Amino acid sequence: MSIRTRLAAGAVAAAGVLALVAAPAGDAGAATKSYPLGDCTNLSPNVVDLPYQPNRVFVSEYAGTTYLQITYSSAWMLVGYSSHARLDWKNLTTGRHGVLVDNSVVRPPNTGVHNFTVKRSTFGPGKVKLTLTTTNRNAVWAVPARSCTSTVVAP
Repeated sequence: MSIRTRLAAGAVAAAGVLALVAAPAGDAGAATKSYPLGDCTNLSPNVVDLPYQPNRVFVSEYAGTTYLQITYSSAWMLVGYSSHARLDWKNLTTGRHGVLVDNSVVRPPNTGVHNFTVKRSTFGPGKVKLTLTTTNRNAVWAVPARSCTSTVVAP
C-alpha cells in the first residue's frame, strides 16, 4: 500500500471518528413546546392556601414516545396534598382518542407536575385537544377541580 493510500485511508477513518463524536444524541429536530391551559384556577383541598392552578402543557417526543407534562402551582399549609389527574385526548386530525392518568403530590417549592406518556404513533401527528380533570385530596377530604382544556400540536 502506498503512502498516499495510507494517508487517504487514515483521513477517512479520522473523519468517521470525528463524525461519530460530534454527532448529537437523539433527534436534533426534536424540541419541547409549551401550550397554555385555559381557565384552570381551582380550590385546593386545604382551602386556606393558594389555589390549585395548572397553567401549561409541555409536549415533547423521544424515541417514538410523546411526553406531556402539565405544570401546576399551589401553596400548601404544612401538610401538602395529592393530585389525581385524568387527561382525555382527541386527535383532531386522525380522530384517535384516549385517556391517560397520573398521580402527583404538591410539595415545596409549591409546584407540581402531572406526567403522561403515550406512543407517538397513537397520539400524533396533528392537533390534539386535551381535557384535564383533577381531584385533589388531603387527609380530610377530596376536592374535584373544574376541567380545563388546551389544544396542542403532536409531533
